[in-house]
Amino acid sequence: MIYSYIYSSKTNKAFTLEELLVLQKEAATKNKEHDVTGYLTFKNDIFFQYIEGPEKEIKQLIKNIENDHRHGISNSFILPVREERVFGGWSMRYIDFNSLVEIGFHELLETVFFTIDNQLFSNQEVAKKINRMLLKIADNIND
Repeated sequence: MIYSYIYSSKTNKAFTLEELLVLQKEAATKNKEHDVTGYLTFKNDIFFQYIEGPEKEIKQLIKNIENDHRHGISNSFILPVREERVFGGWSMRYIDFNSLVEIGFHELLETVFFTIDNQLFSNQEVAKKINRMLLKIADNIND
């Protein structure tokens, strides 16, 4: 069974592309050790990250993310358990936000993620929309 979590957070400092790539590399190394996969994207001091893996590892990683002083969680969502990974080959992939704009991801992200607190969509609808978005990313972003 694969557990997954997606969140957005506001950084406490500006990140350069070089710093983001270092962060991605460090996360990829740690994630590989814990059988976690996913991706990270960044725009205007906002992180968007999706992680998936074994329940124990994901729950611990969520705690680590929540306690990370470099950012504050804005929105988060635990997705229903799935049978297979969406990003099996990505221990942690950094995706440039412009690449996501090209596949129409940004509109879905903004619609779903920034309306979670307003309860515009039910949790089931949010999960369905996020899963569609994840599959679109997996199908359109080259390794």
